[in-house]
Amino acid sequence: MSDSIKTITDRGLFEDIFYKFFLNRDVFLKTSSGDLKIQFFGYTDGMAALKIPFIKKMYDTCIVFARRENHTLYAHLKFIEKQEEDIYIFTPIQFQVISASRKDPRKTVDIGGDGKQVIYVGNLISDFIIQNSLAMENKKVDHVKEIIRFDLEKQFKMVKVYFCNEGMGDVRMKFFYDEKKTIMIPDLNKKEAAKDDTFFKFYINNIYARDYHLINRKNVVSEVSVPVLYKTKIPYGYIQVNNFTPLTESALHIVKRMAIVVEELFAKYKVFPVSDERLLVSDVSRRGLGIVFRERRYIRYFKENNYVYFDIILPAGKKASCLAMVKNIGILENKIIKIGCEIKEIDALSEVNYEEYLESLGLK
Repeated sequence: MSDSIKTITDRGLFEDIFYKFFLNRDVFLKTSSGDLKIQFFGYTDGMAALKIPFIKKMYDTCIVFARRENHTLYAHLKFIEKQEEDIYIFTPIQFQVISASRKDPRKTVDIGGDGKQVIYVGNLISDFIIQNSLAMENKKVDHVKEIIRFDLEKQFKMVKVYFCNEGMGDVRMKFFYDEKKTIMIPDLNKKEAAKDDTFFKFYINNIYARDYHLINRKNVVSEVSVPVLYKTKIPYGYIQVNNFTPLTESALHIVKRMAIVVEELFAKYKVFPVSDERLLVSDVSRRGLGIVFRERRYIRYFKENNYVYFDIILPAGKKASCLAMVKNIGILENKIIKIGCEIKEIDALSEVNYEEYLESLGLK
């Protein structure tokens, strides 16, 4: 079943909705730090009572949500007053119900058992940690740029080396962050030279047309651009070359090689700090996992809808390296923080190791 969204503003339905979705269920308040677990106390006379810990100041409006089966309900609330013992009173404005079928069964890891099934994530790094590291290491970054440009400018008329710390608004940086595909335009004046006509049109309308520096250089007829990837997974920059004559596949191979050199140089200069901490995994599925920890300093590695790369440390000395996307950040009882991650990429050997572990838990 495809996702569907239904908005409910009929106040006559509000009481039934609250008790159907919120009573005796996990309820969360959306905050700038993540989703804070709260408690629904009741609904009467058009007002809802919620117990909300750890909040110093409540905004005039907020969003709380809960899940039931294949539905997630979001309640848009207006703050009225705070009472004793962290009880807050709200009037509901509207509800939104998002319905989607769950095709990915999860299994809780028995962290309180004999320890044989306990797993962790380690060697963790995220895209914004990479971005911050590049911003802090200006001299090393500039040195790498000089090395790359020195070699490429011998062969191409225009060379650009760009990293994400310069801004994620760059049109190519945004493209590589989403797609991680190379750009190969042999001849701007001959779309038949491109292998993919659809991509050629996309490039002309969405990349070339927005590159005002390039579009004003009428003598430029070709382009090769290649993303720079951390561990072949997280995009954090790109190398772009343009020429006054058509480019061939050999140019693509040259630029790809230089992108690998960039990664090797940053590894040599130890620009990117990789966490040596191990964080506990609370639940797993084929498409994702949950990570839990208590110390807030670890939250700096995670932001919703951002990439994170880590090793899943499995029993028997095995591991699975994967690229994941942070889907949600929750703050649970006792200030335990839970990170929900969706696995986006995993190599063949890692996939085998992870599948074996899932099967040992009874997930098939």
